[in-house]
Amino acid sequence: MKALFVLVVALGMSVGCATLKSEGVATLHLECNVPEAMVLVDDQLLGRASDWAKADKSIRPGFSRLEVRHPGYYPYFTEFRVSEGGVAKVKAELHPLLD
Repeated sequence: MKALFVLVVALGMSVGCATLKSEGVATLHLECNVPEAMVLVDDQLLGRASDWAKADKSIRPGFSRLEVRHPGYYPYFTEFRVSEGGVAKVKAELHPLLD
């Protein structure tokens, strides 16, 4: 019985590992009117908008949530889906907070 359990666990782990594959990449092209704004993709801080303006950045393909924010401006949010090898183009326009 113990040998059967070990076999089932080993088989389950090998199948799970076999289905794991390295993900491809996609590209995000971002334009923003506030170069100092911070860029977050899927809640991970990825740098300033000015860094993204210099060159497109690689991201994981699939569904993503983008946030661009800067103190003194309303944040910009969008969601998008990009396929492996594809390019997502986003133009984020931040608007100043009202006094």
